[in-house]
Amino acid sequence: MIKIRLTPGLGVAQVLLGAALISQVGIFIKILVVDYAQPVLVVTFWRNLIVCLLLAAGLAVFKPQKLKAGRRNLPLLAFYGLVLTGMNGIWGGSVYFNGAGVATVLVYISVPITVLGQWMLGGEKPTLRILPSVLLCLIGCAMVCGITSLSDFSLTPAGIFLGLLSGLFYSAYSLFGRECAAREIDPFCVLMHVFGFSALFMLVINLCSAGVIPGTAPSPAAILMPGTDFRAWVLVAVLAAGPSMGGWSLINSSLSRLSPSVVNILLTTEPMMTALVAIPVLNEYMTAEQWAGCLLIVGGVIVLKKR
Repeated sequence: MIKIRLTPGLGVAQVLLGAALISQVGIFIKILVVDYAQPVLVVTFWRNLIVCLLLAAGLAVFKPQKLKAGRRNLPLLAFYGLVLTGMNGIWGGSVYFNGAGVATVLVYISVPITVLGQWMLGGEKPTLRILPSVLLCLIGCAMVCGITSLSDFSLTPAGIFLGLLSGLFYSAYSLFGRECAAREIDPFCVLMHVFGFSALFMLVINLCSAGVIPGTAPSPAAILMPGTDFRAWVLVAVLAAGPSMGGWSLINSSLSRLSPSVVNILLTTEPMMTALVAIPVLNEYMTAEQWAGCLLIVGGVIVLKKR
């Protein structure tokens, strides 16, 4: 395997900017689901497809030699696309059973999973120095999401299973990204294939579920979002071109400079950024506990930066 040269400063900047962008995804999704009554997994299908097409067009114009990832890498990218599909769908199921706050906290169980997974796959051995950063970020994330005591975790068996599984998929996303970086596949080529495969999997799920799975199309025709206001399509396009493509491009690029465990710790800043943007956009507000959680997350990132 090719040895990756780490350049931490640029990698940290990429992850934080990427987290700032993908933190807007939830806001766009909420508007499309609540204001325009669109099933969340239908929106996700179109988002993924548009990202794939935009990246394919961009590569064809500016880097045509990067369009092909190589035959030996296609199985890896297809499985990577399945991981992204799982991230989208399973997290949505976790939100359905647990609520958004608890689901967001559970997905960041991926941080310790990634640390251990990276070690087991022959990467950096975790040290005690990483523990304060992990704990500060996880506690801060819980507080930002409104989880301030164990009584807030009134979970069902299905909720626990989906919540932990979403964390596993989130961890797998980082580990697969690092493997693609190790194989020196262009990050934009990686994303084009990953979002393309994920769009295909999402299409199959929407076609086959007949609305049984929460958030899927109630009928095959509903996948085309008939009668939808033009402004909804504009929002889907902006969601794809901005937060999704821009955010994940930066994060995938950072995996050639940072270890997956560090990337996952830095991504715990995402709920804080979402909460901050939701104040002016959705007229939401943050409690004193949520502001305190923001400070803990910032503290965790500072501790990590000093490693």
